[in-house]
Amino acid sequence: MFTVALPLALAFIMATLGLGLTGADFRFALRRPRPLLAGVLSQVVLLPLVALALIQLSGLRGELAVGVLILACCPGGITSNVMTKLARGDVALSISFTALASLITSVSLPLILQTTAPLLTDGGLPQVSVAGLSLRMFAMTTIPVVLGVALHRMRPSLALGLERRFTPVANGLFALILLITIISQWSTLMAQLGRLAPLLLLLNLVMLAIGTLVAGAMALPVPQVSTVAIESGFQNGTVGIAVGAVLATATAAATGAGTGPAAALSPYSLPSAVYGVVMMLTIGPYVLWRRSLSHAVTASRLADADSQGSTLRPGSSRETAPGSRSS
Repeated sequence: MFTVALPLALAFIMATLGLGLTGADFRFALRRPRPLLAGVLSQVVLLPLVALALIQLSGLRGELAVGVLILACCPGGITSNVMTKLARGDVALSISFTALASLITSVSLPLILQTTAPLLTDGGLPQVSVAGLSLRMFAMTTIPVVLGVALHRMRPSLALGLERRFTPVANGLFALILLITIISQWSTLMAQLGRLAPLLLLLNLVMLAIGTLVAGAMALPVPQVSTVAIESGFQNGTVGIAVGAVLATATAAATGAGTGPAAALSPYSLPSAVYGVVMMLTIGPYVLWRRSLSHAVTASRLADADSQGSTLRPGSSRETAPGSRSS
């Protein structure tokens, strides 16, 4: 039952994301290629490389190592969009990039796993078709987003109303999936927590820093820097858990161990669940910092505008100077 419920829950979460999107959002984002380029460079290219390097340095092997890499190949999610809003980032960019990253990772994740698995495991991955895994990811992530966008196009008021109602439910499902995964793998978590938690915490901090630096190097505005950094350091754990479940089910079928919740919720999925907790510890302070920075920039601009306006007002020092000389 869980092997059916998990993909459905993920599809619901992604469809909720799509309900808030329009074609205009994508066109607006595409007209600003620098922020998208910064996001792709940080999240799609650098994040898997950083994760692979940290895995090698930590000495982590086997299913947990593969699980960390799965996590690093995941797009962002609804929660990253919420955090972007709280940080006063560019929400339209965040939502558009999450949708774009979902499309990219449905192809890149299976290819990266197939290429790097020999470095992380002794026996390699179970015999899972790269094309088959891509199609499953496409069905779980991209198609629901497209359906949400289509409904928004046909019935915008209905779509926005559903988005407001469904977003809390989607966030609740995300938290529930993390909790179930952690509980089901509690013994493995306790045995590996000393290595897994520091690795994931470091991955999160490094990617927040890299996202900030990459976007800053491209001279993006403060809201867009915040968006790129949050998208780089905030991954959709539900996607990672679902992909881990696919690999676990394939392993169970290949070894004759049977399928079911015990098989689906394997160590492949555990890093994504733990990361969902770890990133909440770091994202809060980061969001507060970026929010205060955005507020300071806005206040500075308002002060500059007020200062420039005051020089043109009658009665200002510049206007009264001639009169003072004639008196």
